[in-house]
Amino acid sequence: MPLDSSLVGQPIGSITAVCDARWLMAFASGVPDERPELYDTTSALVTHPLFPVAPEWELLITHHSTPAAMTPAELRRGVHATHDVILERSLVAGETVHVAATVAAVDRRPAGAVQHLVFEATDTSGHSVWRTRFSSLFRGVELQGEPTLADIAWPPTPRRESSPDTPVASRRSWVRPIDAHVYTECARIWNPIHTDVAIARLAGLDNPILHGTATLARAVSIVTELADISISDVTRVLGGFSAMVQLGSFIDVQIDEISGPTVHFVVLNEQGERAVRDGVVVARH
Repeated sequence: MPLDSSLVGQPIGSITAVCDARWLMAFASGVPDERPELYDTTSALVTHPLFPVAPEWELLITHHSTPAAMTPAELRRGVHATHDVILERSLVAGETVHVAATVAAVDRRPAGAVQHLVFEATDTSGHSVWRTRFSSLFRGVELQGEPTLADIAWPPTPRRESSPDTPVASRRSWVRPIDAHVYTECARIWNPIHTDVAIARLAGLDNPILHGTATLARAVSIVTELADISISDVTRVLGGFSAMVQLGSFIDVQIDEISGPTVHFVVLNEQGERAVRDGVVVARH
């Protein structure tokens, strides 16, 4: 079945998640990020800025057949294309959040149909904790109807003021052959193309690859260190996924521009391709 534009504006489901300290610390270790504030339970435990993707993934798995109204085979063709999370406030370890998702837009590309979901997590008082715009490309899937956008307000993407020939700062990071397994279990985000050789090859890959969100989370950790930003001050993270990161390879995280509280970056895989493009980290003033 094609992706149907009539789904725009429709909810796809919701879950209730308890974000306990064990899960928050495990996620940070799966990135991996070793900063003490991510593990210090004697004070207000700091949450890694990309942690929200973990309960969001649980929602997607719970309602896996709903968002696209497509066949299971078509759903398996979906790839994470872009990610944009806005942290409204710090997540408190142990609190319960209600996570809901809505189809915000659909579009048509030469490679297939694009679906944009908006997630919102609220606390027990109904106040927003975080919001995420999550885009997927379903390769080879048609769009039924016209590209459609729901009336959901979203802040504009910060733009770079310059395009430097050389990075402002950079760091190389080694992706171990086991890192996809570690991230899978620590984040509770399981997709067998990242950990199962047989399944990865059935999907047309030579071997399992690192999760896009694992690459983005590691980049955020590196960028905040290079830019001397406290990870607890991050309020927004954006990035698009373009190329695969092989297990047992290097990635290069490069900062292109630091403009006040906004940092623009890219992540290159070992082949020099952009694994994360148009990366942005925004911190509190």
